Parts: sequence; C-alpha cells; structure tokens
Amino acid sequence: MEQTLTQPLEWIHSVCDQFTEITGWPLLFTPSKPEERKLLEEELSESDKYCWYESIEDGNQCLGYLYLTLPEESTNDYLFVTARKFAELVGSLISRIETMNASLEVKNKEVTTLMDVGLSSAKQDGLQDALQKLLEAALQLTGLRTAGFFLLSSDSNQLSLRVQSSLTHFEIPFHRRKLSESPPDMEAFTDEGVVISRQDATEQSEWLPEGCLTGICVSVQSDTGPFGTLWAFDRRARQVKDRDIHVLKSIGAQISTILERTVLLKESQNQIRLKKELKVISESFPAELVRDSTQDREFQAAVQTISHHEVGGDLCEFIKLSPHVTCFALGDASGDSIPAAVVMASVRGALHTLTEGPIEQAKDTRFVISRINTSLYHTSLPHQFMSMIYGVIDTRNRTFTYTNAGHPAPFWVHKGKINNLMSHGMLLGVTEANDYDYSVMPLCTNDMIVGFSDGISEAMSSERKMFRSDGIMKVLESHTEDTAEVVLEGIWSKLQEHLEGGHDGDDRTLMVIKFARNDD
Repeated sequence: MEQTLTQPLEWIHSVCDQFTEITGWPLLFTPSKPEERKLLEEELSESDKYCWYESIEDGNQCLGYLYLTLPEESTNDYLFVTARKFAELVGSLISRIETMNASLEVKNKEVTTLMDVGLSSAKQDGLQDALQKLLEAALQLTGLRTAGFFLLSSDSNQLSLRVQSSLTHFEIPFHRRKLSESPPDMEAFTDEGVVISRQDATEQSEWLPEGCLTGICVSVQSDTGPFGTLWAFDRRARQVKDRDIHVLKSIGAQISTILERTVLLKESQNQIRLKKELKVISESFPAELVRDSTQDREFQAAVQTISHHEVGGDLCEFIKLSPHVTCFALGDASGDSIPAAVVMASVRGALHTLTEGPIEQAKDTRFVISRINTSLYHTSLPHQFMSMIYGVIDTRNRTFTYTNAGHPAPFWVHKGKINNLMSHGMLLGVTEANDYDYSVMPLCTNDMIVGFSDGISEAMSSERKMFRSDGIMKVLESHTEDTAEVVLEGIWSKLQEHLEGGHDGDDRTLMVIKFARNDD
C-alpha cells in the first residue's frame, strides 16, 4: 500500500517508525482522500497482511488509516495483544493531536481574519463599506451564504435592513419590521443567539429567505445599549455549532464598535460646528466692561456682564431715543446657555423694534413692557420666561421712568440715601396679557441706579452663603460720591472675594448709572 504523506502529516510517519523499532511490530500510516476511503478500508479489512487498523480523525474528517502488519520475526508474535493495545493508544493520541491542530488552525484563521477585517474596517472612510467588510467576514468564517444587519431605530421600536452581503441572490424578508412583532429579534437581545430551521416547521420560518433552510440571529449591542441584530442564512439544513454563534457575536461586537465610533465622530463634528456658531453668537453679546455706553455727557453708565457658558440669557441694553432721552433694558432669561440666549435674543429684537417707533411710544415704559410680554408669550415655550426692567432717562426734565417685570429690585441712591425700587408685575412671557404699572423718579446730581441679575445676588460662597443685595449695599454706603465705573469695580471686587472657592455657575450682570457729568 503506497504511503503518500502530505507535509503536515509527516510526523505521524516518524511516530510509526519509532513504534516499529520499539515493539518489532510494523506500524504504518496511509493518508486517504474522501473518495479513496472506502477502497482503503476494504483492503485493510479483507487482506491477511493487516492484523489491526484504525482511522485517524481531526474532528472534522478522516485523515487516513493507521494499521499493523505481521512482524518479520515470528518470535514477536506473542506480543500481538500488547502491540495492538499500544497501537490503539498511539492512534488515539494521534487523532487527539490532529483534532487540536485542526481546531487551533481554525481559531488562528478566525483571529487573523477578524484582525484583518478590524484593521480594514477602521481604515474605511464610509460606514457602509466597513459594515460590508464585516458581513463578508462573517460569511467567510462560518460558511453561511447570506448575512444582513438590521439597525434599531432611536426609539428602539423598529428594525431596518441597512447592509446585506450575499454569495447568492437570496432576498432577506421583512426589510422593515417592528421589534415587538419579530420574536427572533426580541429573543436575540436576551439570549446568546437564535437558530431557526425550516425543517422544524416552526412559525419563525417566515423570517428565513425563500430557499434557505437555516438562519441564525444574534444581537448587536454594547455597554451603551442595543444597535440592532445580525442575521446569517444558509440554503442547507446544517447543524449550527457554538463556534458559528461565537463568530457572529464577534462580528456583531465589531459592528457596534464601528457604530459607536461613527456616532462619536458625528458628535465631535457637531460640537466643533456648535462651538463655531456659539463663537459667532457670543461676539454679538460681548461680556466686557462698558464705559460711557450712552455717549451722553449728562450721566455715566458702566456695565459688567459675564456669561457662564459661551452665550447666556442676561440682557443689558442702552438705546438713545433723542439727545436728552435714553432708554435701557436690564433682564435675565430663564435657564442658561443657548435656550436662555434664544429667549434673550427674542426680547432684544422686540425691544429694538418698539424703540424704533414714535418716541412717545418708546417712552411709555408700561406699553413697551406689555408688548414685549405678549410677544414673548407667543414665541417661547411654556417654561421660558424673562425678568426685565425697562427704564427711560430724561436728562432735560430730570426724571427717570421705569417698569419692573419681576426683576430683582435695583438700588436707587437719591440724595445720598439708598432705597430699593419697587416692582410692577410678574415675569415676561408667563401669561398673554398682564397689567403693568410704572414709577417716575426725580433726578438729582450724584443720584445712582444700581441694577443686577440674580447671578449677582445669589452668588454662592464656599460656606454656602449668598452674596445677596446686602453685599451691594455695603459697597454703595462707602462709594456714593464715586463715579459709576469706580462703584461698579468696587461691587465686582467684593463679589469676587465672596466667590473665592465657591460656586460660579450662573450668568452675572451688574449695571451702575450715575446722574453726573463724566467730567465731574
């Protein structure tokens, strides 16, 4: 019998030679191809030359046959039973070694393929191409014929076929399916994998493509949540092994990694875009010290605004109506960052529209506040509102008229005495129509108005104490004769001392108006 050994099986021939040398009984090995196996087995069983034989398996197929022939010296005949048992032991060990080698070769191939696919998909510019590569790898490693990935919608209610890889033209059914109406998909999220066989004639067979007898479904999910399901099909009725499930789960893990990376990349791009847009918006509302903002030599004004985020909801605006009449608005929108900035921008737009009309209309603080309230009510969400003071300074008539819609009461320093200005109604945007009142204050030289947002009065120290209006009043008591800028800097400095080590999480606006000429 001719012994043609392939390179990986030469070691068996070496073992046989050592066996023969030790026992005196010739042990031989002949490899066999599938089509040669029957003839070889018949020869071994019928010929008198062979006294024992056994097939060598690698767990998947027969590699050949190990067999004993009669020894050249008949004196060794008495060792037949021993030689046979020894040969059985050797044959069993060879089969186990070849099974382990075959398993290791498969695992190495799987690892190499998965690594190659992982590196390849990581370099793919397109998500579709990366997913296609992974599905092709799943088919290559399992021997299945068709694979498809179903993406779960953001509301976790519907699955949609996003990618299909196929060596045939099978049509995967139900491209769009509700998760609640697809038992295999739902089961895959709780089990390792779902196997469907058309031969079992189960109701789940309708999820198999026409012409396919076997289907496997595994979940695709990560620590952050589910992404969808991975399906693979075969036209044969095959016994699905744990290895097939393991391979598909490994492919599913790589799919989830790619999807997470894609989401993070999009989030990063969105953040970059948002940051650019916020920069443009923030440039329209600079947070800086404003000196002589009215350009009117008959009174001084200084403002400091700091936004906790790139943009905020605090408003402080001066608008000159005539050479001797200036109006201002000091406000604070609910919330913070972009939502607050949107409310503030809406009020700011309404303010400029109303003050561009007849001057008598703009001087009517009750009218302006009422109109802004109605506008905000119709353009904002129910939880969005704004506090605001709208005031008009008339240096010729020496009067200050204002309406306060729910804003923290400003300080009014009149003839050296510190008072609180009263409020006239609720916040803007809460109800469609509000009745607001107004107050008119006489102006004297060195009188001051000190307005602020709640980010000043509610600033929290490390001891959990608020700055409150008392902190402002203490500075005012010792700075009644100073300029608006010095007063503002004094209050701001005191605020920073209070905040040292404390919480700094709100927009802050401080406004000081002094009724004295800038050269006084």
